[in-house]
Amino acid sequence: MLLIILSLVSLVAIRSDITRRRISNNTVISTGVITAAIALTGPQQQLQLLLPTIIIAVGVALMWLNILGAGDTKLLAAYGLGINPQLFPGVLMVITLIGGAVAVAMLIADRGAVRQRGIPYGPAIAVGGCLGVVLSNL
Repeated sequence: MLLIILSLVSLVAIRSDITRRRISNNTVISTGVITAAIALTGPQQQLQLLLPTIIIAVGVALMWLNILGAGDTKLLAAYGLGINPQLFPGVLMVITLIGGAVAVAMLIADRGAVRQRGIPYGPAIAVGGCLGVVLSNL
């Protein structure tokens, strides 16, 4: 049931990032609470705290360089609460591949919009993050 709720909240994040290029704090908090509940009730019953801390630290640096948005960083950290650190490199690879596919599709569809508004990375983070949480709790 929690995985279904996480999926629905992830869809909210995806829609918001695509339409407004913004992921609300309420969506991020909901994602974090649900992910933490999944992690604490899963087979390992373990909440990851180091991984989200590292994500926030790296994310702040990437925000200063205008590479990644604050909402993207917070969303990835929220998913990180429930992702096994050993699986995280694979999760990042999935996020990168999905994000690259979104970027190519957007460039083909409307190059001007990409220059103006940037590329939404929330969809890639939401899909990769959900996948990471699911695989970490099998």
